Amino acid sequence: MVLEALLSHLDLASLCLGVPTLANGFIDIDMKIIVRDSGLGQRRCERAIRQLREAGFMQVTQPRGRSDEGQYFGCRAIRVITTVFFEWLGLGSMLRRERARASEALRHRAQKANRKLADFMRRVVAGARPIFKHHLGGKSKEQRIALWNVTWAGHVRVGLDVQAAQRRTNETLGYPPGYSPGLEQ
Repeated sequence: MVLEALLSHLDLASLCLGVPTLANGFIDIDMKIIVRDSGLGQRRCERAIRQLREAGFMQVTQPRGRSDEGQYFGCRAIRVITTVFFEWLGLGSMLRRERARASEALRHRAQKANRKLADFMRRVVAGARPIFKHHLGGKSKEQRIALWNVTWAGHVRVGLDVQAAQRRTNETLGYPPGYSPGLEQ
């Protein structure tokens, strides 16, 4: 029953459980939907998903977000049904054909809306860090911004004005003279 509920929410183009939308990007399903659609209790659904993961039929990633107060919180899990599951069922060639068809339909939808295909597949969570971080210099963007802010605040505390603190911070960390994390792309 859990597997039936999961497959009813499967996006064939990505094999993720959820719905690609233009307005909100990809919206992953949450455990409440799985529980509701399967008619089973939450613990039983969690056990079934764990068994699917252990069998290699499903991958689950739990992204974390960070609030403005610095508290971490869990976002909706990203659940992906693997191709191994369909191969095990003997449906590998059918899956490839249907995935190609679904990908083309999604590409056509994006083209019709005059948007990029990536707009349908992005995951946006208000107040959360991106799932895939950009790493530069061995640190994520969030880590670099936090380091810049801490260094800048230290210079302000010792009595430097805002502009001088910015220049000194950029010299210390090796950024260009006019750099500010708020202006970073």
